[in-house]
Amino acid sequence: MDDQFKDYFPKLTDVEKKKTSEIDPKYNCIAWAFRDTTRHWWPNQRRSYWPHQVAGKSTLEAFQEWFAADGWEETTNTKLELGYEKVALFAKEGVPTHAARLLDTGLWTSKLGQHIDISHAIEELDGPQYGAVLKVYRKLRRE
Repeated sequence: MDDQFKDYFPKLTDVEKKKTSEIDPKYNCIAWAFRDTTRHWWPNQRRSYWPHQVAGKSTLEAFQEWFAADGWEETTNTKLELGYEKVALFAKEGVPTHAARLLDTGLWTSKLGQHIDISHAIEELDGPQYGAVLKVYRKLRRE
């Protein structure tokens, strides 16, 4: 399974051990980062969910607007912080490509396109497919 992802994610190893779900095309990485496994989230795509109050564009500004409207704040800290949930936004050449959610274990979780979900270190997805983490957002947990 590692060979399948090696070209896209050169730093990602032991994919089979990091796999947390089977392939499910119903949802994508953005939906997964926000705990939604029922639909695809992306701006300006047919049959995809996107908050109606936010510009339907695949731009950093649209994503920032959405995060702010939903109560998220930017942070530079990628580690666990008591009382907060976190989402990292990846980008290539300034264009958003992927989102990952921080787990209570300190690892991150991602849906790799239409493929599997994995848990991973944040830097393992840096590479030609998603670029690198551009922004990290945090929000107070709702208990």
